[in-house]
Amino acid sequence: MLENLVYWHWMVLGLVLVILEMLAPGAILMWFGFGAIIVGGLLFLFPEMGWEWQVLIFSLISFASIFAWKKLRKSSPDDDTESGTLNQRGKALVGRKVPLKEAIVNGVGRIQIDDTFWRVEGDDMEEGRLVRITDTDGATLKVEPSE
Repeated sequence: MLENLVYWHWMVLGLVLVILEMLAPGAILMWFGFGAIIVGGLLFLFPEMGWEWQVLIFSLISFASIFAWKKLRKSSPDDDTESGTLNQRGKALVGRKVPLKEAIVNGVGRIQIDDTFWRVEGDDMEEGRLVRITDTDGATLKVEPSE
């Protein structure tokens, strides 16, 4: 069965795997798909290549690309899920400047951002003063006067 493989078999397998990757999470099938497409291209150029070489090249390219992707993905700061602000709305607001909705008295006041009121802590300031959000503590925002 494997002796009758021609280049378009590998190309179709590769395209099917890449399409399946769009339907399944994980980004694994894509690398096998690319490996199959490369083997299909090599088989087109060298039609006398035996099935053993085809399977070996497919395996090497697929697994090498998976390991390379995993290594590059780990070193990418964009994929650092620990430092992200997803589901941490307060952290996403750090650095923003907004006016005080209620004066800060005894270290506690309120601001409004979009449709949400936030409890703020900082030095005592009058209502309407522009403050910059510096940090969060749960649902409480830490603020300081804005320049």
